[in-house]
Amino acid sequence: MQSLKQQALDYTLGVLPKEESLLFEALIEEDEEAQNVLTEALDDFASLSLTAKPSKLGHEVRKRVIEHSQPKINLDPFLGSKEIETLRDTFSSFSDRYTGGGGSVDMSDLKNSVIKDDILSNYENLIRLLPLVSGDSRAASGDFSELQNQLRSHDSFTHSVHKTLDHGLQGESPASRSVLRSALSSMPSLAFFSDRLRADQATVGDARRLFYLCRDQLKIMRASFRDLDSERLIEDEKLRYHGAGLLRTKWWGAEHAYFSSNGKVRCGHFFDGPITERCVEFAEYDANMYCLANLLAPRSADGEFHLELLKDTVPGCTLAVTSAKMSENNFQSLASVIDRKTIVGKGLEQDIFLWDLIEDSMVRGHKNDSVKELREQMTYGYNRMNDTTYLWFAWPAIPNAQ
Repeated sequence: MQSLKQQALDYTLGVLPKEESLLFEALIEEDEEAQNVLTEALDDFASLSLTAKPSKLGHEVRKRVIEHSQPKINLDPFLGSKEIETLRDTFSSFSDRYTGGGGSVDMSDLKNSVIKDDILSNYENLIRLLPLVSGDSRAASGDFSELQNQLRSHDSFTHSVHKTLDHGLQGESPASRSVLRSALSSMPSLAFFSDRLRADQATVGDARRLFYLCRDQLKIMRASFRDLDSERLIEDEKLRYHGAGLLRTKWWGAEHAYFSSNGKVRCGHFFDGPITERCVEFAEYDANMYCLANLLAPRSADGEFHLELLKDTVPGCTLAVTSAKMSENNFQSLASVIDRKTIVGKGLEQDIFLWDLIEDSMVRGHKNDSVKELREQMTYGYNRMNDTTYLWFAWPAIPNAQ
């Protein structure tokens, strides 16, 4: 309890290091005691602030403020592009919006026993891993011994991803799509950070990132395989608004990896308010965001990409926009994946799967079986302006949500 109080005091003062601050924020989300302790600290400092002497900001605090205060990129040219104008003209709201589900299969639908066993094993290992990276775990305080013992007790998640790809999945059947969603959205980044923790290269920030990735991966797997953990899936299907701020919290300043390629994430425009109505819908939205990030991260010219989440720029929807500076060659590589009009280069099959997963989600989210029509309406797509490449998708907004 004393440690928790000290964390709350340091967090309120702004002297808690960035990595520890992020972990404390994760703890606040799920722990009522932490919320109460933080409220007490805020009340105490509200009174003390009247007599406290001014103090210079520490280097860590200044760095966080400067990073958070970097100017947002100017999206006006992109939002005024013909593609987004087409989206504005063609997008229509739904009286009965999609709230998740419909993209899952039963475990019995998996005919490959190796893949099936691997999914079950991964899920069990992730269930054991989650409390070891939560806000009140030893890893959150910098003691990685228990976490590393757990990670080293089973094969690397990286091996699991490659095993999936090596088994020749074509991604055309619902079962294959569920397997690929669980293997290629958040799992590559999760595997990257878990491998770094296994290899004694850990930081508190890595544990924080692994917490979010582990939590997201578990929800994505439950949404992909409806009988994998039916009790928790029932909870995921309950009405529970998820705000855009949850996405900003876990992506802002984060390091993201797609296999061996990793880079920095910057978040710019993020609206306030709910974006999905149930955990199972949020899991699908998460998977889409990871797919876009995975397509951009290895192609970024400076190792950085941006995430923006906009509302009301297109009436009736939220618009997720990812962008990165990119060379012409890398852009052509991405365009070949999306358009399929040219011969796709060797090794890009997994990127095709990523785009297929986004298309599947758009079909469900917009209740339209015509992928061609959705693309013509610019419900999702890509654009290049100067040296920056944009990827986006539109998602039906929650009616009357503030």
